[in-house]
Amino acid sequence: MVLVCVGITVLFSILSARLVHLQMVQHKRYSEVAESYYVRKEVLPASRGVITDRNGELLARSQTVYTLYADAYHLRSHMIGSCGVAAAEGMGPRAVRRKYSRQEIQKKYMERVISVMAEPLGYSTTKLRRLLVAKETGEVILAKGLEEDSRRRLQKVLEEGTVGGIYFKTGSRRFYPSPHALTHVIGYVDEKGNGMEGVEKVFDERMKGEDGYRKIERDRRGHEIRAFRRETAVPKDGLNVELTIDMGLQTRLEAVVEEAWQKYTPEKMTAVIMDPFTGAVLAMASRPHFDLSTRKGARGNIAVSDRYEPGSTFKIVALSAALESRAINPHTNIFCEWGSWRTGGMVVKDHHPYGNLTAEGVIMKSSNIGIYKIARTVGKKTFFEYMQKFGFGERTGIDLTSESAGRIFPPEKWSRPSFASMSRGYEVAVTPIQMATALGAVANGGELMKPMLVRKITDNNGELVEKFEPKVLRRVISEKTAQQVREAMVKVVSEKGTAKRAKVEGYVVAGKTGTARKVAKGGRGYLVGQYVVSFMGFLPAENPQFTALVMIDDPHAQGIKLYGGTIAAPVFAQLAQEAVNYLNIPPTVPKAELTASNSTGK
Repeated sequence: MVLVCVGITVLFSILSARLVHLQMVQHKRYSEVAESYYVRKEVLPASRGVITDRNGELLARSQTVYTLYADAYHLRSHMIGSCGVAAAEGMGPRAVRRKYSRQEIQKKYMERVISVMAEPLGYSTTKLRRLLVAKETGEVILAKGLEEDSRRRLQKVLEEGTVGGIYFKTGSRRFYPSPHALTHVIGYVDEKGNGMEGVEKVFDERMKGEDGYRKIERDRRGHEIRAFRRETAVPKDGLNVELTIDMGLQTRLEAVVEEAWQKYTPEKMTAVIMDPFTGAVLAMASRPHFDLSTRKGARGNIAVSDRYEPGSTFKIVALSAALESRAINPHTNIFCEWGSWRTGGMVVKDHHPYGNLTAEGVIMKSSNIGIYKIARTVGKKTFFEYMQKFGFGERTGIDLTSESAGRIFPPEKWSRPSFASMSRGYEVAVTPIQMATALGAVANGGELMKPMLVRKITDNNGELVEKFEPKVLRRVISEKTAQQVREAMVKVVSEKGTAKRAKVEGYVVAGKTGTARKVAKGGRGYLVGQYVVSFMGFLPAENPQFTALVMIDDPHAQGIKLYGGTIAAPVFAQLAQEAVNYLNIPPTVPKAELTASNSTGK
């Protein structure tokens, strides 16, 4: 008896120790195992902030969508399967469990799920069966991106068919009201909601917010028991971004760019409209572009990432340097050697022969010989310094992805022809946004502004979080020099200049054409018969309300010479006319006076 008592005592001591071990030591483990069956942690996604233009027009927002998924473990649950089979055969769950084995219940219930869900999901029974039996645990995604009406329809099917183990997960999808406009600026998000390009990427962390969660319990049919809801963390919605873009102007720019794209079938093109006094980008469009809703054909923003040799638009650098250094004045005579000049073992040529031209005349006629002689008055070092002052060779800092710094070399790395080439826009690589920013410095009186794309950031209640102010990077030239360069650019858009097709009736336009041979891939030489043409300008010249740049890479046209003045200038005139109409800028010059002024080149 003693031995029996000792044995019983030892047995119960071991049992007690085991119970204590389960309750105290392994409590957390088994609690988690149990909770995994009936408690789920449901993610409450934060709403990504919206993107709007300067007038509050919606450019991007997130909409709630749902993912339908099957819990592979629950589909094989004895309890859930019993309920489903019971509903199908018109008996109670207990009767089902008495009549069939576990394996039979699992098989019958799986067939029940397939027969009920295949048609509503648009699957064949074979495909749905293959999906559902592919794994024994984890989630099996059945449908993504379901909108509210689809969710309600499928929820009704689940309830009427007494199908458990299939659930909805709340998510979000980015929606773009105008998916073909401003594509490179807005950018896009990937399937996980992460910003990948443009504003969506630059401000990704601030716009995405913080997801919350909610722990819920489900009954044996998989329905939530609301009375047993557990801890909840409320999601924090992302911040909203307001751009400097004006979509009314953007729409007009897109139309002009699309027309030119179809007409000239170039490799690529871009156009930018800016406020010269604040640096605000009012509109920006590039081709080829893509559909924001599908992201098919997505690529970088040509205006900020693609480099090109600007040609004669770059001549404003040499003229500004010489005028600012007082090496010349606007009326200094420059002998242009009648179209061909051999100097320093090289030959510099013009498209047309010219004799004596004033410094203004050199810009008006776009003389290569004349601008090289002007650049020589300040020397290599000073010329290079002014290239840097105008912002070439460094990023502008615009809030967009993949911006290129361009490329300029210091004088010690120049070859013998480099000085002559650079003075007329060769052997330098710039981006369209750099050229547009440099143009703004001439238009506003000499200050280089940082390009501004975002006006402010607000929270979900409309409260201001951050406001972006115009930023002056540095003074490049004096107001007097800027005025002199502007007057020279006005003559470019005269009957005697290279850009008479850039005129806009009722306004004095200042501008500069650019035509450069297209660089071959790899940077080795130039392509025959292929050009990059451009035009940049502003109006009214006496009080600029906006600046604009048009760059067209490798245009094609029959019966038209491929020059900046014949291809890009008319595109500028068209978009400038759209801009003055939209912005309601009153004419500054009577028609008769404007005609007389242009005919004399004044």
